[in-house]
Amino acid sequence: MAMLDEATIAREVAAARERGVDRDPREVLRWAHELLGEGLMMTTSFQKSGMIILDFVRRIAPSLPVYFLDTGFHFQESLLFAERVREAWKVNIILHRPKLYGDAFQAQHGKLYERDPDLCCHLNKVEPQRELLARYQGWITGVRRDQAATRETAEGIEVLEGAKLKIQPLAHWTRAQVDEYIHANAIPAHPLYELGYTSIGCQPCTQPCYDPSNERAGRWMGKGKTECGLHTFWKRSGTETGGAGPAGPAASADFVGKLPAAAKAEPPAGE
Repeated sequence: MAMLDEATIAREVAAARERGVDRDPREVLRWAHELLGEGLMMTTSFQKSGMIILDFVRRIAPSLPVYFLDTGFHFQESLLFAERVREAWKVNIILHRPKLYGDAFQAQHGKLYERDPDLCCHLNKVEPQRELLARYQGWITGVRRDQAATRETAEGIEVLEGAKLKIQPLAHWTRAQVDEYIHANAIPAHPLYELGYTSIGCQPCTQPCYDPSNERAGRWMGKGKTECGLHTFWKRSGTETGGAGPAGPAASADFVGKLPAAAKAEPPAGE
């Protein structure tokens, strides 16, 4: 599919922001779909924000590819819930896996999530996401400003390096607004919420959360880590009016420098 050039992206984004499209969740989804067409995709782990956006997507662009990054370490509840949502809502959910998956990954790396969780996340999430961003120009995600300090500058539309668009329809929503929408619209909830989880990722690195002020406090507890890398590895464009993203100018290159040689190569596309 043809990609729009940087000048076109910059012009369209500026016009959308001028009209306030980036502050309206449904309108920003319509805008992105009209602009990019088959060049737009979504990723989700079926948490609260993601389920709200998926509810919008199924009404606005029901055939949109919706990727779940299946790391091989997810809770069984997450996999079953994904299938339940696919069947109930008839949305285009696709499981996207890393090249080295499941038993093969553990045979080579063992419990990498304990020794080096940053590298584990990079191999199982960031690299598969890199494959997707090589194929698509737009990425819809459920980041909100109030989720963590690392996300407090999130915008509804962000321009990433390489003229890629990151669409975050709920960037300016609060947790209260999320809960209100879910209750009012009977949105299905991931079953682990009932067990005290407030942010759900891979099973070895996710625990129930007992900090009411920080919904991501149950992730990587004791590891000095708050993000898997999906929302910090890719930098905003240098011409992005919102400023630089959380990752510093050299962060990506520095991290890739420590990866095994096989992980540095651009992997082939495929689900």
